[in-house]
Amino acid sequence: MREAFLELLRGGNPGEIVWTADVSYWVDGNVREGRADPRWQTELGHLELCRELGCMPYYWYGKFWAGEPRYDGVDIVLETRGPRRRRTWRMAPGELVEETVLVGGSWSEAPARYPVCTEADLDLLLHLLGRRRMEPVNLGDYTQRLALWARYDGIPCLGLPRSPLAAFIVEWAGLENGALLAMDFPEKVAEVLALMEAQERPVVEAVCELAPPVVHCPDNLSSAAVTSLFEAHMEGPYRRRIAALHRAGVRCAVHLDGTVRGLLPKLARTGFDSVEALTPKPLGDVGVEEMRSVAANPALVLWGGIPGAMFAQPFSWADMRSHVGRLLDSWRGGPFVVGVADQVPPNGDLENVRRVSKLIAERGGA
Repeated sequence: MREAFLELLRGGNPGEIVWTADVSYWVDGNVREGRADPRWQTELGHLELCRELGCMPYYWYGKFWAGEPRYDGVDIVLETRGPRRRRTWRMAPGELVEETVLVGGSWSEAPARYPVCTEADLDLLLHLLGRRRMEPVNLGDYTQRLALWARYDGIPCLGLPRSPLAAFIVEWAGLENGALLAMDFPEKVAEVLALMEAQERPVVEAVCELAPPVVHCPDNLSSAAVTSLFEAHMEGPYRRRIAALHRAGVRCAVHLDGTVRGLLPKLARTGFDSVEALTPKPLGDVGVEEMRSVAANPALVLWGGIPGAMFAQPFSWADMRSHVGRLLDSWRGGPFVVGVADQVPPNGDLENVRRVSKLIAERGGA
């Protein structure tokens, strides 16, 4: 599948179906509950698990990010009290505070307070970003890791920093605050986004020098959230980033794991080689049968198609088998990767990953 995946990204037709499954959420949740092997959280353990499940290894987050922030003259204080975690950025003009809470039963964290809620917070964020730089990380051993993963028929994922608007929403303001601040203080928000794009350049340049086969823009997009903001705040930065990566021979995928209809055609025309984690009906807003026509770009690699929620109740294997059959019938004739959209949940049935692998093998080539 690895060679077929690379051929797809080069614009070829490998004649073989590539199948990926992000099982990290399932592993993490079940390790916490004592029901899974902790070794599966390691790089080698992940590779062995994917080999056993029959999917192409791709998703492992131990060395995912290609860039990390460094701050000068800023104290960062972390405090944990029970399920709540508090992060404080302390600067001469004031503080920004973030709070997250571990949600019982979901094995995941949710924001309880975003750092940037008001104009005063926005001013502090500008001050903070003025003392921040993004440094390349996890690139020095990537070539060696690429060779290791090739022995398991896989490619390790590598994530760029979130694009400016996605970073502003996910990391700093949240969707509601971010949208209101963008409307009320457009000049300041534009300054924030420009700083973020400038600071990502050393990371993008280092990735271009490394020239991995593919990189991910891990923006966790949803059409319901940012479609109306795309042209004003996202298309330009995406085009500039993609142009630099393409000049270096690096293919680009972007993570769209929410509603699809509004953003898919915009991302497809912007230059991405693939849009990943496409979530169709019955959980998303677009059926598998119309996904390619919505993308309106026959060269785009559609990646995803199996909603993660279908691995859990009330969905049965019969439901899954029927869905995968329709997916394969609908996506044949164009480039695609079958994938979980976006993760197998901790209460999902991991055996269904094996069953999908067998079903794809039985259905033959792409």
